[in-house]
Amino acid sequence: MDANAGNGVTPQKRAANNDIIDLDSDYEAIDDGQANGRRKENDIVEISNDEDDDLDGDIDYDVDEDDDENDHIDSIAHKDSAAKKSINGIPPADDFAANAARLMKPIVDYPVKDEAHYVWEIKDWHGLKEEKVRSPRFKCGDFEWNILLFPRGNGRDNAISIYMEPHPIPDENGAISDDWYVCAQFGLDIWNPVYPHSHIPSGSSHRFNKNETDWGFSSLIDGKQLTSANNSRIGNQPHAILENNQLNITGYVKIIDDSSTGVLWHSFIDYDSKKSSGFVGLNNQGATCYLNSLLQSYFTTLNFRKLVYQIPTNTASNSKQSVALSLQRIFYLLSSSKEPVGTLELTKSFGWDSSDAFTQHDVQELNRILMDKLETAMKGSKIENSLNDIFVGKMKSYIKCVHVPYESSRVEDFWDIQLNVKGFANLQQSFKNYIEIEMLEGENKYQAGDEYGYQDAKKGVVFESFPPVLHLQLKRFEYDFMVDDLVKIDDFYEFPDKIDLKPYLDEDLPEEVRNQNWNYKLHGVLVHQGSISNGHYYAMIKPHAKGETWLRFDDDKVWKVTHSQVFKENFGANEVTSEEFSKMSRLEQQENLVRRVTSAYMLVYYRESELDSVLPSDEENLNAVIPEHIPRQIKHESEERERLERLKQEALYYTNVKFITTSTINEYTGFDLALDPRVPKFYDENLLGTPAEPLVFKVKKDDRFLSLNQLVGKHLKYFEEDDDDEVLDDKQLFFRLIATCHRKNNTNRTDTEVADELKDATINSVYFKAFNRKHDEMVFYVEELNKDIRNIVQSVPSTGPIDPSEFQFSTVFNKLKEVGTKQLDSFKFHNIFDYSNHILIFVKYFDPISQELRGLSHIVVSKVEPISSIIKPINELLDFDPNYQLDMFEELSPSKIDKLDRSLTFEKQELSNGDIITVQPHNSSELASGKKFEDVRDYYKFILTRMHIVVKPFKADIDEEDSDFVADENEELKISGEAEDITKNSDDEITTKEIEAAKQISKSFELWISTSYSYQDLAEEIARKLEADVDPQYLRIFVLNNQMQRYPLKSIHQLSSFFPKTVPINQVVTFEYEILNIKLKDYENLKSVKIHWLSSLLQYQVFELLVPRNGLVLDLINKLLHKVNVPKKDLKHILLWAGSNHSYQALIRFDNPIEQLQDGIDLYAGIFPAEVEILTNHDMFKRFVNDPVDLNEFDNEFLKEEYQLSKELSKDMNMIPAFHFYKSIGYHHGIPFILAIYPKEKFSQTKERLRRKLGLGIQAFEKIRFSLSDSHDKGAYIDNEDDDFILFDEIGKAHTSISFGLDHPDRSPRRQGQSDKGISIN
Repeated sequence: MDANAGNGVTPQKRAANNDIIDLDSDYEAIDDGQANGRRKENDIVEISNDEDDDLDGDIDYDVDEDDDENDHIDSIAHKDSAAKKSINGIPPADDFAANAARLMKPIVDYPVKDEAHYVWEIKDWHGLKEEKVRSPRFKCGDFEWNILLFPRGNGRDNAISIYMEPHPIPDENGAISDDWYVCAQFGLDIWNPVYPHSHIPSGSSHRFNKNETDWGFSSLIDGKQLTSANNSRIGNQPHAILENNQLNITGYVKIIDDSSTGVLWHSFIDYDSKKSSGFVGLNNQGATCYLNSLLQSYFTTLNFRKLVYQIPTNTASNSKQSVALSLQRIFYLLSSSKEPVGTLELTKSFGWDSSDAFTQHDVQELNRILMDKLETAMKGSKIENSLNDIFVGKMKSYIKCVHVPYESSRVEDFWDIQLNVKGFANLQQSFKNYIEIEMLEGENKYQAGDEYGYQDAKKGVVFESFPPVLHLQLKRFEYDFMVDDLVKIDDFYEFPDKIDLKPYLDEDLPEEVRNQNWNYKLHGVLVHQGSISNGHYYAMIKPHAKGETWLRFDDDKVWKVTHSQVFKENFGANEVTSEEFSKMSRLEQQENLVRRVTSAYMLVYYRESELDSVLPSDEENLNAVIPEHIPRQIKHESEERERLERLKQEALYYTNVKFITTSTINEYTGFDLALDPRVPKFYDENLLGTPAEPLVFKVKKDDRFLSLNQLVGKHLKYFEEDDDDEVLDDKQLFFRLIATCHRKNNTNRTDTEVADELKDATINSVYFKAFNRKHDEMVFYVEELNKDIRNIVQSVPSTGPIDPSEFQFSTVFNKLKEVGTKQLDSFKFHNIFDYSNHILIFVKYFDPISQELRGLSHIVVSKVEPISSIIKPINELLDFDPNYQLDMFEELSPSKIDKLDRSLTFEKQELSNGDIITVQPHNSSELASGKKFEDVRDYYKFILTRMHIVVKPFKADIDEEDSDFVADENEELKISGEAEDITKNSDDEITTKEIEAAKQISKSFELWISTSYSYQDLAEEIARKLEADVDPQYLRIFVLNNQMQRYPLKSIHQLSSFFPKTVPINQVVTFEYEILNIKLKDYENLKSVKIHWLSSLLQYQVFELLVPRNGLVLDLINKLLHKVNVPKKDLKHILLWAGSNHSYQALIRFDNPIEQLQDGIDLYAGIFPAEVEILTNHDMFKRFVNDPVDLNEFDNEFLKEEYQLSKELSKDMNMIPAFHFYKSIGYHHGIPFILAIYPKEKFSQTKERLRRKLGLGIQAFEKIRFSLSDSHDKGAYIDNEDDDFILFDEIGKAHTSISFGLDHPDRSPRRQGQSDKGISIN
């Protein structure tokens, strides 16, 4: 046997919450493999005289049986404990019942099957010469047990090692099941037989099985300490453990029945969740355990799962963009898979990247956004609003007068209920707190309208109905101003298995409603374990309507749990004093620490009367609504994975060989000879499957190389299809295979044919010896003898001469087809090996008329003949006059095209095998007059820098900065850069011609452009493609990045400023255009200003407006008023201020120059009569128009009252900046504003005024907390203050500037940076 617990291993305790807590003592198992495993529940705890002792050790041995006649077995009996006094709370070793009780504590929810103890008497300790010794066996339960002893330790400094071993009893056939296991608590106590107070008791527990057949302590005590009295290990007893060469060892065993869960102390190695629990888990992407727990809760809510299946998704072709489709797929896989399911597809559909997967987000926020996405997906379908039938209840916020029949109330939907934890003992107390009545009386009376005036009133919330599935959010996380961070509330807080919610219903509801069954059964507990910054989430779920089986869904594992693990272990724990903590045993301390950090944060209750509909037992009915495309798509993906796996396996024995033929180079229009994935920038995937792609054959690696000739010969019709004779000699063939290799300049050129000595070798051998494995695929050029240009013109004479302006490539390619396999006796191959006299050259032709470049064929030439010698056969192939002058260029690389001196020889021009010569008419520029490419060098430059783009019309909305300058196909076109000036009543000029032009141009199109283009070049290309009378000077063009963010190009831009010289050919870049009514250069002289138009302090529209740089803010407002509908009577109440990063900055006067507005600043404007009145009275602001204020003009009674109040108190009041934040005062969001603070106004009145300015209902407003902070973002909450306190007086006490803060979630979260991200599901 081999035990590999390792040096310094400390025992680990894993409670039901799965967090590991290190203890001081060491534990270890021995067997033929790794001994030390992770625990899921109640692991090892050692109890010894010295709790700080560090025990460690390794063992490695093969255990043999050993007997001792002096040993005996005895069952545990309850002896007279009075005769056996404990010292320091530790009973003597011979008080077996007391020691058993101390070493093997009861385990809640797990009954005891059997227990026993056994005393092993060792009469001659020094006579134990063996390395390891076993005690005789004793029986406990269905197992025999023995103690395993290493008298001199297991290789660790003479420390004694001791273990417990079970042995399953064979059945009547002598067989032992491979799946045997036994869960046992055990103790090992080594002691002095004469003085039993000298002993070291140690306890542990383990799940024994065939892989872990023993467990115990690798370093129980140093050998020298055995004979040492008065040492701390034995409580400073006067006698040593080993005296007179004798000692005893007692073994205690208690077998635990874990049949209720089957996982007690399970290592979860090779654990099958599906087999054991009927469910599978979800893989954790890094920090997505919170998402996994929420998804499993939804998956087990069967009526919700059925509803998700019914969402129309068959048109959602891309699951990465469909949250509903991704969720359907996950639910289907969770029900059908035997393995854990991944969530990457779902998180990608959220728009998350890998960093989001490693960021723990707010679960409640994720939950609500996910529901929003599903609601959107259901719109227009037969299940629209069906989510409300499952999750949505109704609550009523009310203010009810005590003495008069007047009530103001509002009924609102709720998806979940947030309940306070801090200060409350259980769920029922939190519910009572939620509906607690606040009395409005005395100076805080409620204004009940003109009829009743101020009245005593009750203010509160009651529930009108609860949904079938009720989500309760326990507020375990709160922001603490003192530490300026979120803190977790770990306090003890109970929740019941069943709760009656009838007491929290509105008393005014009809009796038939109140008398319904409002009992709710707990079916889900979502748990957080850990601290606020480092924790783990999992879910406890009861998935069936009948029965009491609870399961723990913990990422990729699912297992059964007990009642205590669901409830008691997730209540949290109250903090204990240091004195109380010190009095606990080490086990109790560890349990307290675990309980403190483990608590439920979300509870899922199902309405008892709705259980059959929430958890229907008819699974067939549920599966019937699964969209057909889901299993079909998943099956296809599974088959595709299997296919790819087969390909991987085949790759071990097969390889692909590619062949470039003359037909290939005829069809190819790019660099080199053919489509080649080895050059990814020029690898056009659109050409896959076309003749421009080389032929591909899958062949066995160990086939002979000559077998390739058979494949090629059949394809090119040199052999009959049924000709299976093996090619033994390729010398008689009319083609040969030329290796194509990757050159150092990143080009691919042919080299030479395979050497004769390799032709009998295997294909794999040829690849390793003739190709560079780092760069090369196995590619050959098929050099057909009759396709040499000189041989072509002999086989098919020229029909010319023609003028180059009449040339067509099809004529040349028809000649090659006519040649076919025809051979002449004069044709013969030349030796082109290195140092031979001949080389193989490829010839391409650029046609200036069609603006195309294509390969013609190859030609074998002598190195010493002049380059001009090939002009005549090329002209004959092209049907030109034999003496026609051709310009000749060498295609050295994509960026290097050199003109050749025709008078030089091939050798002196340094041309070699595989080089490419491109020819063109000498008067190419004349023939290409007016076309894009005047000669072949222009063409090569373009395909080097070309970029594939898609161009779309940009639709300017009314809130876009340029909407006044762009043709709108639905509305009249605004031509002038100046919007209608309301104060001047000037009109814009509109031209019908430009309107019609904009309407005609509405379709997307594709273009190939060059990265070397200027803005003007690009504008001209787009204008030509539009086929309308569009002046490029009036085009405004945008480029969109991968996230589809739009960037406007300027008239001075070069595309090379945005893109590399060479863009991968498969990358498609999106551009958008719009047609302006002024020239782009004039347009660029306008300044862009972002301004928010507020309808309340929480609701707004954003406009980006362009105004002349030399204008005034007045011009900006005039332009804004052209876009928003503002009655003339309200113009005098317009207020304008600036903010930055959601913080208030300054008031903006209308006579300020536009140039003074800082770039990037946010402007806010709206109708604020009270604030304008106060500021104008203090000469801090001037009205937009100086019309007198008439109280009769006010349509809004609240604005009228606030205006009158400000007019009366404007000289004595105060104004402070206000901002919104969430939990952390450093995280601002929303619209900053200025808040008027009036003397003698109670805080309750200030809040009511603020609520109405925010436009919020009572229930929503009550969730907001309020704070005062200084310029350094330091401050405190004030919502716990008495509502009668005066905010004006509180501000007056401050010695620095004060801001007013509103703490509530940002309902439209925007990222502030990589380290501060809210949840976003795009």
